[in-house]
Order: sequence, then structure tokens, then C-alpha cells
Amino acid sequence: MNKRIFCLALALMLLFAASAQADGAGSYFRRVQYGTLVAYDNLVYGYSLGVYSRFIMLSDEQMESVWASIDENREEGDEEIYDLRIWFSPDLRYELEIQVKEPTYDSFDTEVANAAGYIDLIRDDFEPENNVRAVHDGVLRETPAGTMLETAIAYDVTDEETGKTHPVVFMYYDYYGAGVEMCFSLRDYQGDYESARTLLDNMMQTISLGLRI
Repeated sequence: MNKRIFCLALALMLLFAASAQADGAGSYFRRVQYGTLVAYDNLVYGYSLGVYSRFIMLSDEQMESVWASIDENREEGDEEIYDLRIWFSPDLRYELEIQVKEPTYDSFDTEVANAAGYIDLIRDDFEPENNVRAVHDGVLRETPAGTMLETAIAYDVTDEETGKTHPVVFMYYDYYGAGVEMCFSLRDYQGDYESARTLLDNMMQTISLGLRI
């Protein structure tokens, strides 16, 4: 994952519009709320991932503003991002992102060895009141494409209208191959790690990689 977390204007705008319903999210709930898993095929970078059918993918026009934000916030030493795709769930609770980028480290093993230090690398991207914290120090997850590293953090945001503070969870599966790093991330604007982990893992169990970068 690019070690700077870009707080996209669109995501912030949608943050407190998300449904406040409690998550009793078993598989039946997810099917009703988000649809079934339908393959998203990226022919340029040679991967396929099952994405919930009711998730809404940002259009090319919307992505232009996202790329502009990335370029504006780029700092020396940031890894090059080759491709970026973003979806929102219909209730605006979840933001799914797939990023193909220049590898952060020389190998996946090095990434794993540095997992516990991720929180220190991104801490300066947050204000003290965000109370950014690690959910864990990195967990290895098995997928059809092999072992991936799960990274997860949480942070707090404040609704300017109500003054209430809400937790947000950001997590991703990390993969190294064919000279690139791929990050499959999910942001849960209701801050429930277990629900986010289940949702992301359901999608990651459909992954197919035939990278041709």
C-alpha cells in the first residue's frame, strides 16, 4: 500500500451520509444489501476479483479528480501508482480500492517483516485527534492466488455538524508479483473491523492473478 493514505475528497464528502444501521451481517444480509459477487476483470493488468454486484465503481470522469488529488499530494519518495480502481457500497458504508503500484520493498518477505512498523510510516498523515492506531501487527491470509499480508488500522473522525466522533477502519491485502505490488483495500466508515474483514476476505477468495505487467 502506498505509505501515504490519500483522504479523497469524495470519500470525506460521503463519510457521514453512510447508513447508521447496525451490522447483523451474515451472508444473507450481504446478499440482500450488496448483491452477489460478480467478477471484475482488469484485462490491462491481468487480474480478476469478485466484487459485490451492487457496489458502484467510480467512472473514468470521477477518477480524473482522484488522480488529480494524488498528483497534488505526491511527495518525493512516494511509490509510483500504475492503476487505481474505486467502488462504494450502495449504503456508502464501504469503500473498496484496488491499487497496482511500484513495490514499497524489495520483496514480499521484507513487507511482512516491516508490517508492525506500518503505523509509524503513516502516522504523520493524520492529526493527533484522529488517534490513528494499528488493529494488529499484520496477519497472513491465504487466497487462491497465494499468501497475502493483511494490514489494518483504525482512526477517528469528527462530524462537523454533530461534533460526534466516529471510528473508521482501513485494511488491505498485499501481494507482490511480476515486479509490482497490488493492494486490495476496504475502508469501513462504521469502524467495524470484523465485518470489514469478512467482507474483504469474501471478495479475496475469488481472486485470480495472471499479471502481465
